[in-house]
Amino acid sequence: MPTPRPSQPTRFAIQKARGKGWKTLEVGEELAHAKARFDRMVGVNPRAYFRLIQLDYNADSAYEGMEFIWTLIELYDPTKGGRVRPAPKPAASAKPGRRRRTAEPVALPLRVYLAVILIGTLVGALAYLHFAGGR
Repeated sequence: MPTPRPSQPTRFAIQKARGKGWKTLEVGEELAHAKARFDRMVGVNPRAYFRLIQLDYNADSAYEGMEFIWTLIELYDPTKGGRVRPAPKPAASAKPGRRRRTAEPVALPLRVYLAVILIGTLVGALAYLHFAGGR
């Protein structure tokens, strides 16, 4: 019979949005300290997205201490005007390389694409006429 894994304490992580993902800045074991550090990071950089999450050890994982079940405690969204405190609910486990797709529509900058293509075509035509037409 396999020996049961020792339980690990609940941890709290502060993360900052980076590109399409999140970068973990700090991990601690006390909620009060994590909230104070979260407030300080938001105060230092109020234009960035931050989140404070709770990390619970997943004892059923085959990765032996490498997988956690995380719960969002607090989210700082500068576009919404501040902090968002969602109702606590367990989220999907944080496995590397796993992302959920969102159905959020994204506007494409078609005018910019069209302008770049037209300018590139014009520059190419002028370069062709300059170098090929002079002979």
